[in-house]
Amino acid sequence: MDIKKDKNIWKFSFYGFFKNLKFFEPFLYIFFLSIGLSYFQIGTVISIREIIKNVFEIPSGIFADNYGRKSSLKICFIFYIISFVFFYFGFNFIVIVIAMVFFGAGEAFRSGTHKAIIFSYLDYKNISDQKVEVYGRTKSYSLLGSSLSALLGAAIVFIESGYRFIFLFSIIPYIIDFLLISSYPDYLEGVKDRKIKFSELLKKVKESFVNIKNIFHLRMGLINSGIYDGYFKVLKDYLQPLLKTQLAVLSIGYLFATEEKKLSILLGISYFMINIITSFTTRNSFRLKKYFVGSFKVLNYIYIFSGFLIGSIGVLYLIDSPLFIILFFLFYYIVRNLRRPFMLDYLSSVIKSDNRATMLSIEAQLRTIIIIILAPILGAAADLWGLWIMFEIAFITMIILYIIISLSDIKSVNNK
Repeated sequence: MDIKKDKNIWKFSFYGFFKNLKFFEPFLYIFFLSIGLSYFQIGTVISIREIIKNVFEIPSGIFADNYGRKSSLKICFIFYIISFVFFYFGFNFIVIVIAMVFFGAGEAFRSGTHKAIIFSYLDYKNISDQKVEVYGRTKSYSLLGSSLSALLGAAIVFIESGYRFIFLFSIIPYIIDFLLISSYPDYLEGVKDRKIKFSELLKKVKESFVNIKNIFHLRMGLINSGIYDGYFKVLKDYLQPLLKTQLAVLSIGYLFATEEKKLSILLGISYFMINIITSFTTRNSFRLKKYFVGSFKVLNYIYIFSGFLIGSIGVLYLIDSPLFIILFFLFYYIVRNLRRPFMLDYLSSVIKSDNRATMLSIEAQLRTIIIIILAPILGAAADLWGLWIMFEIAFITMIILYIIISLSDIKSVNNK
């Protein structure tokens, strides 16, 4: 089967494209700083978002598996749109917290669900052996959306001389995605021929955790993925304050009247470059598989390399090298997005097909726990000792954790 000609795989790709038209993303931390939030408060609202995700994560995955995955995704976009409205009116910490509550609920109903839809479709078409290629292709469209989003977001900030309107503009692509999901084939809803009782829901949650406890590779894969992606999610947007503090070093854009306009251009171009290059590499990530005996090797290599990239970014900030900071963030984005298809390949090998949305939601929940812990701690470190120390702390702790959570060949170790 030629996946390039399959209309539903095209739909999956465009779903990711529109989902990532978050025009506010390259400016979110700058927006928070502009309304007076400290790095600790920024870490706190990120942590609150993840706590809400954590509360709804497993129930939303079970809801998707038993009531319909398309329905779950529709709910998530309703929550997202409500959150954008609160962000637009957010002038203080409390309103931002409310916005993050709705955003976190949307994240919970989304995470793991669309991946489960893709895997179910591949099983239905008997092409599950192409899951790395298909996921890499759909992920590349998500990154194309992020690239365009960065440029459009920069244009909105430049024209409006502020950050608020980017949240209202972000509502438009999310309405489009709501309609796109409605057009998916009905069989991708999943099991929804009966109402699940609350006692059965608790039983399914218990069974999921028993599987994690009893299956060694599933347990280690979920923990490894949660920790790695948790660090990435916390650190990836610190590019914004790093570049904000180094505008003078760059000595660019003096023809623009305000710092907001200078920064909008710099961040828009930076995120565009990062996402467009990452999109290309992610789309071709499946080609790396032939060079490794198992996915676990590339997963381990990328983990270690990412740790050293984080440490290097801190040093580059200390010596005032903004262009190299952008370059190393580019490498960090690339290797993270190269890693993700391999991690899904690793996990899907040990997850039963009828339990994928639940297990992938558990993976997301573990990542959420890491973010809840890391975000305020690293934010406080940035307030107390500076951004470069924060990056060095992240580097050291990430490498220490690797000693415990490195992955091994699925065939070489018996399930424990």
